Amino acid sequence: MDETDRLRREIRAAREELVRKRARPDGDSHERESRMPVLPDRDEEFLRLALMSVDDLETHVERLERDLADLEDGFEPPEE
Repeated sequence: MDETDRLRREIRAAREELVRKRARPDGDSHERESRMPVLPDRDEEFLRLALMSVDDLETHVERLERDLADLEDGFEPPEE
């Protein structure tokens, strides 16, 4: 899998996690912030997203989208 596909998968997983957190009842704000998943329906590669708050997830999605746009425009990340 190339970097573009990995970024797309992570963006999708982060957006799904945002939907899960926003769908929880408003009265339980702690539950909406950060919690490990109870159900195994999340991609194991991105379980760390379940520990992020809604604000952190929104910021993370924005960064991932910028990274994806850079890759699609021909920017290559430096080799590690």
